[in-house]
Amino acid sequence: MKSKTTTKIIIILAVLALALYLLYPTYEYNLLSDAEKDRRELENQKEFMDLKGKSLNLGLDLQGGMHVVLEVDIKELLDKLAKNKDEAFTKALEETENQVSVSDEDFVTVFNEKLNQRNVKITRYFSSAENRTEDQVIGFLREQTEEAVDRSKEILSNRVDEFGVTEPIIQKQGDRRIIIELAGVKNPTRVRQLIGRTALLEFKLLKENTITGPVAEKINEFILSKISPQDTVKSETAEKDTTKTSLEDMFGIDETDSTKETAVTQEDTTINLFEENLFFLDPRDKQSLLVPMEKEQKFKEIIKMPEVEKIIYDVAGSGEFIWSAKPVINDQYYVVYFVNKNVELSGSTITDAYPQSGSANDPSSIGKFEVSLTMNDEGARIFSRVSGANIGKRLAIILDNKVFLAPTLQVKITNGRARITGLESMEEAKDIAIVLKAGALPAPVKIMEERTVGPSLGKDSINAGSYSAILGLCLVVLFMIFYYKLSGIIADLALVLNIIFIMAVMAYFHATLTMPGIAGIILTIGMAVDANVLIFERIREEQRKGKTIRASLDIGYGKAFITILDANVTTFIAGLVLYTYGSGPIQGFALTLMIGIVASMFTAIFVSRVIFDFTLEKKWMKKLSI
Repeated sequence: MKSKTTTKIIIILAVLALALYLLYPTYEYNLLSDAEKDRRELENQKEFMDLKGKSLNLGLDLQGGMHVVLEVDIKELLDKLAKNKDEAFTKALEETENQVSVSDEDFVTVFNEKLNQRNVKITRYFSSAENRTEDQVIGFLREQTEEAVDRSKEILSNRVDEFGVTEPIIQKQGDRRIIIELAGVKNPTRVRQLIGRTALLEFKLLKENTITGPVAEKINEFILSKISPQDTVKSETAEKDTTKTSLEDMFGIDETDSTKETAVTQEDTTINLFEENLFFLDPRDKQSLLVPMEKEQKFKEIIKMPEVEKIIYDVAGSGEFIWSAKPVINDQYYVVYFVNKNVELSGSTITDAYPQSGSANDPSSIGKFEVSLTMNDEGARIFSRVSGANIGKRLAIILDNKVFLAPTLQVKITNGRARITGLESMEEAKDIAIVLKAGALPAPVKIMEERTVGPSLGKDSINAGSYSAILGLCLVVLFMIFYYKLSGIIADLALVLNIIFIMAVMAYFHATLTMPGIAGIILTIGMAVDANVLIFERIREEQRKGKTIRASLDIGYGKAFITILDANVTTFIAGLVLYTYGSGPIQGFALTLMIGIVASMFTAIFVSRVIFDFTLEKKWMKKLSI
């Protein structure tokens, strides 16, 4: 008997030692100040990241963070899938978006109704070799929208995982929306950019300057034809007061000679859409345009006009204007690149993207950061063909319709590697690498709702939850000591071990502790005591019948076991149902409840019994204090 009790004690001590070992990283992590945590995370210290990964996670309500509701842009998805688009299609799509934004109706159904009101069949825009019927087209579009939402959820999950947020909550809401909860996030702007970026990477060749120049000249002639004499006088007056850096100061050239048709002025952009000097050819390469930042919107509106699109088609055949990701020349101008519409290579061939400091061999990269790209075999083959066939030409690297780089192809590139250079911070390089590795979203996403929980509110929640848990524990401890005396102390010891085991199991499985989770722990405390109450009352009955201490304990624990097991199994099943079909706070409550039930069964029945047996063997207990 003595050897059995010793073995049981060793088992309990081993489990306790394991629990303390699992909880130690949490203790060590919480000893660090917030500033120290931020510093180590920014430096990406391996030891710190391992420590953080082993620590007990706190939910959004306890440590602060972000709650974001995203909506997949079905309008853009349908626009991308459609062919033979016309004015009826565009207007029907816009009206559909306006209607479903307030009614939450099925997008495809409403879109079909809008087209029918115009006596237009949806099959006109989504035809195929199979000659689908209207119902088949509607079914196809619904499949595409559902697949787009599911794929967006998967890609966003990959991005968030790479970002390093512990235990994020990412789930679908309805047909088009995705909910994301990120606990512990301290930079909402960075997260907003990370999850909102489409991450569509494309490689396109720039048009030759022999094409870009005539296109720019024709567009400028079109703009001048729309300007009245009064606007010209205002423009000349404004030019006298200009404070912008002159072209001669910037490039050391005569502004009136090389770019006389597209010189820059400071004319008020709010007077008229059309004005002189909206842009000029970049004198550095004559292959791109420079647009003043304050005139960006005007020029964007003009190049969308049908007359300008016709000019582009007549002169270049096929081409489009893509804006630079960042302004240049003292942040005063945007570079607008004229590129082929044909995509030479897409980001789907990227297998790896790695952020790094700028190359020391490239003077322009010193002090900057970059992303190194690695392509798969197919991408390497295509890149080799494109670079070999276009030596001397410029290739634009475009991410989300913004040009990050447009280098000149010097040699045939056969190793399937490329770089996005000129990034201002390692943080920006990391974010671009994350979205490129995760892949491009099938459609843009819009942030419909955003809530930020500050860390101070989270600390208040922790304090309030801790206070309620400690208060409840103290009241239970005092009641058990008062009512069951020495046996109550044994039950209290088992109760403390119960809480330690719950927290250790949660730390081991990287579970997230939330306010509802704390409520589940408090409920578990009551249930654990309830088991001891059943056992102790049964022991009292046997004592009143004149049984010995050993016999009373054997009968008390033996007969109360079935009742305790039944009660805990039914509660565990209820918790399992809540965890399976619930979400967010419900799951947090259910998880701690289920872990607590298992731990309370171990401590209330096994641990407390071993303590009783040990005291009897040591003959420390002459009379049962119960």
